[in-house]
Amino acid sequence: DRERLIRLNLIPDAGSARLRRALDAFGGLDRLWTASVSELQQAGLSRPFAERLAAARQDDARFERELALAERCGVAILTLADAAYPARLKAIPDPPLALYVRGALAAADEAAVAVVGARRASLYGLQCADRLSQDLALRGLTVVSGLAVGIDGAAHRGALRAGGRTLAVLGSGLARVYPPAHERLAEEVAGQGAVLSEYPLEAEPFPGHFPQRNRLISGLSLGVVVVEASARSGALIT
Repeated sequence: DRERLIRLNLIPDAGSARLRRALDAFGGLDRLWTASVSELQQAGLSRPFAERLAAARQDDARFERELALAERCGVAILTLADAAYPARLKAIPDPPLALYVRGALAAADEAAVAVVGARRASLYGLQCADRLSQDLALRGLTVVSGLAVGIDGAAHRGALRAGGRTLAVLGSGLARVYPPAHERLAEEVAGQGAVLSEYPLEAEPFPGHFPQRNRLISGLSLGVVVVEASARSGALIT
């Protein structure tokens, strides 16, 4: 099951919601793995997606390449079939089939609070995010955010300064840290928590990825604090 879930997650532009609908339509991995393209279509999948799914089941080269790259990057791949997959995240309506982890998840991360906000933040907003995250970390809570510039970065740094745990959820693959200016911060987060993504290691930071990753930020957390945000923002989506 682990291998098959990782292979499904490697399908380009699949999305976990569409993959879950496919799994539900066939009652699980076993029937989905043997269905023909026409049977996949009869279950409601578009022909292009059905063809990509069928190809992914046989694409040994891509699967092996992804595993080799994960090993080189020091990244673990957790799937819904793994006991180490975060229990809180597993409970959301649309959990990712696979979760890439650089660093380490801990039992303490079940008590987590997300701190998110604007990229173009005010000095006051940055100070609030830093101080609040320090206080949360000092009380034993894990701080979750998205590694973006602005409030997210301040939240991670505040938790790190307090010696606490912090998790960063990316909208790109872990081999393409975005924004590049936060590569050093990502290393620090991985050393004191984990950097996470549902996307294959070399996935680009496409705009559509970020609203999707926000469900993971909230899904990992007991609550979400929006420090500062515009009326139309990813922080409010979270």
